[in-house]
Amino acid sequence: MESNDTMKETESAQGEGDQGSSPQGIFLPMAILMVSVLLFLGWQLYLMKAQGAIWKQQFAQREQMVNQSRAVQSDLQRVAFELISLSQTDHDARVLIDKYQIKQESNLPAQNAGQAQAR
Repeated sequence: MESNDTMKETESAQGEGDQGSSPQGIFLPMAILMVSVLLFLGWQLYLMKAQGAIWKQQFAQREQMVNQSRAVQSDLQRVAFELISLSQTDHDARVLIDKYQIKQESNLPAQNAGQAQAR
């Protein structure tokens, strides 16, 4: 009998211990989960900042390329306009104009004249 009573007391003590340790048993997995979520969110934030820096750099490079292409286009238009002007007096320039079918637009001379005077 005594062993039965001791056994019942041990079982009841273990049952109370399980209930008492239940919040402590959940704390460690929840803490690990929260730390992993924080690490994941921190990594995502880092990646977003790195991607933003790359986008800014690419935007600056794209602006530089657009400015260079505009300068090249302007220079080519100036050369074409000068070639057209020269073709009135020079036979070789006239051959080039005919070969590449270079034509002058109606609003282009006013723009080029303004650019030529500015330079």
